[in-house]
Amino acid sequence: MKILKNIIKWLLLTCFVVATVVMGLWLLNAPDDLADNSRSKTRLAQADYAIAKMALNIVDTTRQTPALGDFKGDDKRTLNGKIWYPEGPSSGHPLIVYSHGFGGHHEESTHLIKHLVGNGYIVAAVDFPLSYLKSPAKIPQLLDVVNQPGDVSAVIDRVLSLNADSSSALYQRVDTNRIGVTGLSLGGLTTALVSFHPNFKDDRIKVAAMLAPPLEVFSDQFYASSPAVKSLLMSGSMDRVVPELENANEVKARHRNGWFISLNKGSHLGFANAGNQLRLMENPDNLGCFFMGLMLPKLDLPDRWDAVIPNPNGVLRDIVFSPPCPELPGDSMNGLTQQWLTRLAVSSFFDMNLLSGERALEAEAFFTNTFSAENPQVTLTLPR
Repeated sequence: MKILKNIIKWLLLTCFVVATVVMGLWLLNAPDDLADNSRSKTRLAQADYAIAKMALNIVDTTRQTPALGDFKGDDKRTLNGKIWYPEGPSSGHPLIVYSHGFGGHHEESTHLIKHLVGNGYIVAAVDFPLSYLKSPAKIPQLLDVVNQPGDVSAVIDRVLSLNADSSSALYQRVDTNRIGVTGLSLGGLTTALVSFHPNFKDDRIKVAAMLAPPLEVFSDQFYASSPAVKSLLMSGSMDRVVPELENANEVKARHRNGWFISLNKGSHLGFANAGNQLRLMENPDNLGCFFMGLMLPKLDLPDRWDAVIPNPNGVLRDIVFSPPCPELPGDSMNGLTQQWLTRLAVSSFFDMNLLSGERALEAEAFFTNTFSAENPQVTLTLPR
């Protein structure tokens, strides 16, 4: 028994030492701060509101959840998540709906969500029924993405109903004419579908910010279906999961009204909370690709997007899926730095398009001129 106790003590001590070393290395790998007296540093630190949150639970009996993987199907769609909102008196805040990525969850990018809420936005996010981390299909299911734009619309419906409910904490706190959407990866595709696709678009949406979305399949006609929607696409040059060359660059060639930001050495996971947590890795996408390599062979996926997404009016190009996870050797951007740049880009883009007055003008000047001038990792492409 004494020998067993000694072994346990040594194991605990070893674990403590390893954890201490890893934490020390993680802290030593903190990025350089944004430049003192820069507009970027001021905007990043800005927080006008304390943050409150409430549960968001929706049971949509008008739509079904399909049978995929080990899931037998359901005659309804159940959406659980949260609403984050600014505390204090309000004359109406813009609403943003966040969509998570494949195998993600509604809190995967709270670094961005809380930054938006602190600056006067209401943000709602839910776990999509089959593509989230704890999917009842045992592993996340990509093919349910066609139902996710309807989930985003259902979230908008619920938040607006709470805005009209005198017993709700959100009563008369939402500016119903200022609605935007954002999302990462498969959530970026969901954001694009609910903003542009003729079959799925929600005309209440005014602004869309898409983070590393797989959009290579869409044609010029796709974006032309919603010419009034202001859109931003952010990508990273070292994104292994949704490679910039095959996706963001293809969108740039076809979406003349879009805004584009490329982050030099930006990764895929760097847009989410995990980018900071995994910043010791050469590229956090190496871990993402490892898990994708385990999951994708277990999914019954077609070779072409048109087997998944409807193609009215030629909104899809005649191409097959590009394989994810090409080799991109070298170190990616520090994950915390990428989070900072993501918050600055998305919040200023929403400010310039959803707000008015001096704040909108200041955000536009920052986004179009100052942001890339102060941060050499940022390449901005304006609408043509």
